[in-house]
Amino acid sequence: MKLRPFGLIVLTICVMANAFAQSLPAEVELNRKSAPFPIFDYGNKTVLSDEFMRVFNKNKKGDESPSQEDIEEYLDLYVKFKLKVEEAYARKMDTVPSFIKELAGYRVQLAQPYLTDKTVTARLVRQAYDRSQQEVKASHLLINCALDARPEDSLAAYNKIVDLRNRIVEGEDFGKLATEYSDDPSAKNNQGDLGYFTAFQMIYPFENAAFTQKVGDVSLPVRTQFGYHLVYVQEKRKSLGDILVSHIMMKYYNEDQVDSVKQKIDAVYEKLQSGANWEKTVEEFSDDFNTNSKGGKLSWFNRTTGNIPPEFKNAAYELKNDKDYSQPIKTKFGWHIIRREELKPMPTFEESEDRLRRRVERDSRSELNKEVVVARVKSENFYKEVTGLNAVKDQFSKDLLESKFEKKEGNGAVLFTINKKPFTDSDFYEYVATNQTRTGKTLEQAVSDYYNDFVDKMNLDYEESILEEKYPEFRYIMQEYKDGILLFELTDKEVWSKAVEDTLGMKNYYETNKDDYMWRERVDATIYSCKDEKIAKKASKLVGKGKLTAEKLEKCNEKDPLAITTESKKYEKGKNELLSQIEWKQGVFNLSSENDRAKFVHIKEVIPPMVKPLDENLGQVTSDYQNYLEVSWIEDLKNKFPIQVYKDNVSRLYKD
Repeated sequence: MKLRPFGLIVLTICVMANAFAQSLPAEVELNRKSAPFPIFDYGNKTVLSDEFMRVFNKNKKGDESPSQEDIEEYLDLYVKFKLKVEEAYARKMDTVPSFIKELAGYRVQLAQPYLTDKTVTARLVRQAYDRSQQEVKASHLLINCALDARPEDSLAAYNKIVDLRNRIVEGEDFGKLATEYSDDPSAKNNQGDLGYFTAFQMIYPFENAAFTQKVGDVSLPVRTQFGYHLVYVQEKRKSLGDILVSHIMMKYYNEDQVDSVKQKIDAVYEKLQSGANWEKTVEEFSDDFNTNSKGGKLSWFNRTTGNIPPEFKNAAYELKNDKDYSQPIKTKFGWHIIRREELKPMPTFEESEDRLRRRVERDSRSELNKEVVVARVKSENFYKEVTGLNAVKDQFSKDLLESKFEKKEGNGAVLFTINKKPFTDSDFYEYVATNQTRTGKTLEQAVSDYYNDFVDKMNLDYEESILEEKYPEFRYIMQEYKDGILLFELTDKEVWSKAVEDTLGMKNYYETNKDDYMWRERVDATIYSCKDEKIAKKASKLVGKGKLTAEKLEKCNEKDPLAITTESKKYEKGKNELLSQIEWKQGVFNLSSENDRAKFVHIKEVIPPMVKPLDENLGQVTSDYQNYLEVSWIEDLKNKFPIQVYKDNVSRLYKD
């Protein structure tokens, strides 16, 4: 099941709070802890002051008490929130199977912090931080072996990798042996080289081996779910933090174009060397259409980011200062000039702690605290062994090892209790039937392992089932997520998707309000950017006579690929600084020089103000129509669930 991101649901739940996030206190005392009092009614429901202020205070920052404006603006939003959620319950949307399944998925995620041990987690967080300060370059050699392989198969795989390790220790080349013997298919091409990585980028046992091994040494066999590995550490280096760069890219599409594209980017590099403006040069010449309108800026990355060519990363990190730029470099994507915008140093532990904790809780290393948590919940929930493993250990045959065990009814033997709740042999047989897999273990060991796993799971499941009862804050957040999902689904149905699907309604809205969607005066024009005044003067004469054909333009650019560049489109009044400086009429007109280039424009047509066609302004009309639907819907809900606000009580929330 695919869950919506937590942030989206939280935003939907608490959208009314976001405007105050920078100014309100972390906790506002509610009139010196007075008893809750009503804030507003909707239908036959009442929102009390404790609920209102609890949600209001959620995730707030600052030390100032809330103002009247803060409270009343929030109140308006919260009223709308409650109306929509009440409508969702009235439609019984909380009983839909897909909703129940989605909420259960969120509950599993939200429960995780309550099912982990803080001490173990803290140690793992610190370890992850320390490792994130380093990057390890390593190679590996893999011999496949499933975790539940038969003992003889595990032994054979182990002996094979031990023999290979001995050969490496005695002087044979690691890469050569990895190419020949590794079961990792990529080793045939890379000799087992994994490049640089840091914490969380490899499975935890492998990461442990890489970070604890000395440079130049080969590890003892490392067991993972994939099999046995040898890890050869080639280098360790300090992490340098994240970098933000911009670039100018010129693409080539085959090897025949490499040299000609290199000539073009060399010409751009010479312009930069002569003092040309970076942003304007990017906009004019870069072929990266995702970034050329924003100065060529890429997303933040670091030296272990996997989707960026190594030569690009290396060139970026070699730049010493912000605004320094590289000479043209070649990657598989094209030729680039890279400019450093900012280098973000490695964060402190305090800055990283929350983010790393979340990653640790999601990572396989979190399994390390499972035993600690199970021991704790056994004690808190009064786990008691009754007949235990002895009651079931002789009830299985070798069919279990082949994953052919058929569920059977037990005789009612109670294996153990949790808070006096009995778990019987029938429960265990059902668990085994559901979770069995083929295994190479002995029958006795397999049954014992299934039983221990069953005990652990039942204790953790029981603890998870009573979280709302044990922890009020968990109960609150589950209710918020429940309401948030319902709010999202209903708003999507009544506003967001409806605006997109109701084409007739949106067309009628557009026709009624089309005077709000006007083009200003526009020109259909081509702006010419020339290397110097001499070329601009010659080109403008040819354009005026209608003689600057595509062939002549191409010929003009043979010696210098940047001699003349063009941009043709419809320009709206006030949207182009250069065009704002001239009179708008048909003809050819000189423009101000920009970025050391001479410019002129050919205005082919002056287009008077007119209504924008719906298909040319669909995004804005859709947004406005959604707002219209939202307002109309809220009015209908207020009629269905009448609102009464207790103004005197509201004023108590912001007065001392």
